[in-house]
Amino acid sequence: MDLDSLTSLKALAMLDQYELARLITLGSVLTVSAGESFIKEGAKAESFFILVKGNVEVKKAGNHVAELKPGEFLGEMALFNNNVRVCELIALEQATLLEIPTDVFWSHVLQQDPLAVKVMGSLGQLMTQRLQQQDAELLNKIDKSDHTLAEMVAMFEPVKRQLMADWALKYHAIGRPGKLAITATKPSGSAADLSVAYSPGVSEPCLAIKAEPAHVYDYTTKGQLVGVITNGTAVLGLGNIGALAAKPVMEGKAILFKQFADIDAFDIEVNETEPDKFIDIVCALAPTFGGINLEDIRSPECFYIEKQCNERTDIPVFHDDQHGTAIISGAALLNALEIVKKSIDEIRVVFSGAGAAGFTCARYFLSLGVKPENLIMTDVKGVVYKGRGDNNYLDEIAVDTDLRTLAEAITKADVFLGASAPGVLKPEMLMSMNKNPIVFAMANPVPEIDYPLAVKTRSDVIMGTGRSDYPNQINNVSAFPYIFRGALDTHAKCINEEMKHAATNALAALAHEPITKEAGFEDSKLAFGRTYIIPKPFDRRLLIIVSSAVAQAAMDTGVARKKFNIDEYKHQLKILVQLKG
Repeated sequence: MDLDSLTSLKALAMLDQYELARLITLGSVLTVSAGESFIKEGAKAESFFILVKGNVEVKKAGNHVAELKPGEFLGEMALFNNNVRVCELIALEQATLLEIPTDVFWSHVLQQDPLAVKVMGSLGQLMTQRLQQQDAELLNKIDKSDHTLAEMVAMFEPVKRQLMADWALKYHAIGRPGKLAITATKPSGSAADLSVAYSPGVSEPCLAIKAEPAHVYDYTTKGQLVGVITNGTAVLGLGNIGALAAKPVMEGKAILFKQFADIDAFDIEVNETEPDKFIDIVCALAPTFGGINLEDIRSPECFYIEKQCNERTDIPVFHDDQHGTAIISGAALLNALEIVKKSIDEIRVVFSGAGAAGFTCARYFLSLGVKPENLIMTDVKGVVYKGRGDNNYLDEIAVDTDLRTLAEAITKADVFLGASAPGVLKPEMLMSMNKNPIVFAMANPVPEIDYPLAVKTRSDVIMGTGRSDYPNQINNVSAFPYIFRGALDTHAKCINEEMKHAATNALAALAHEPITKEAGFEDSKLAFGRTYIIPKPFDRRLLIIVSSAVAQAAMDTGVARKKFNIDEYKHQLKILVQLKG
């Protein structure tokens, strides 16, 4: 195979001429006749392919899944599935492929060969995109009467989980392990540079800050730096796995800050579960940061920890599991109610899960206008009612009711919000809700009721989950980077309720806007409605709209140390978006 045949292929655009030439040496040419099945579902996989010429059909359990054209990787999913083929591939016409043995390729990956690492990264990204695209296409076709498609989604789910689990481990291990690195922002490659970056010149900003502490924002990274701090007591859906095991999640949080809002973040994992000692550590670290994002701390300790840290420091301390979830779900609620033409002060809302996210979302919904008597919280013991004897934070939202179970509480409800466990919302419970029910099933990775099952059960449901492969993803990444961006840029002392509400209203408003070039992605079918009630997390306009709303609220409420013209600030954010894009 000559180099020219690969140069124009889109899938290999990340490789230069030398790398393409090396890639050819790893494989061999394969020619397949029209109608020939050259990959059998369930067969052992010993290679993957690059389609150079001809079209190929992809089938799963005999059903058409996709048609692939020249320039595509084929059979790459076997690299993430214990070398087992997950689909059948059939040539629709005579096809030419570059076949690369998996054992040869893996030997290069394990040796951290830059070419293999680069290709592996692309293959993982491609595999993830194909899974998400396949899910989206199937979900769009699911109908209550079409059981075959729903069964296909269910059948492929365990395979998808295995593929993603394997790729997640490889993603974190290939190349330089982990996800973070430190980069210098000033020249430091010469003696002259070091004389001002370190000794003796560095003494000047030190003395300036000692004389006037506010200068720390002028001469250091404090105003652009967030500490992501945890003790690992409530990690994702994993529970109390400890500080060390929580580190991959905290690194992930840090890169989300950087990717979406150009905020630098350090992850700090603290081996301390006693609340007051943990508080002392966090507060002692406060001089380093412009803001602190508390993460994955169990309830009820998280409420006390956040409150004390805010009282003892003069920078924003924000527990994202509480407030980020509340802010984004609040925006989704406002828009869903608009679609179904229901008033927030008349709806009945039922919560499943009374931990950090569930409890704070409930309080936040009350601040948005839900009446206390119309909101019922449930946990593993059932309905949180007055007189139950909790004698803790739950007493604040306990109601006077004879209802005792989730099934009883959800009858004739308008809204369900889950921050609990997989499968707790049964189809019969969903059927008992009022017309046009709103369901936010946010347990991750498996929601309280799966999206295909929910829409199969009720065609009038407005459904949101925490998953990116289903419509209406209610994800904190649509909120926390931009809230901190606005708070940091105003040198805010805290993130108050007005700033949170400003973020919610900005998020809700953006979902009404058409998807334009400024959004940074194309989707002509996406428009405000039942399957689009909240902006996509990767909408680049979030940085401009949400950050400026938060900054304005900080200035209006007197917690901003720095004030500026909001229109000029929006212009600066637009420039930042362009630079990042």
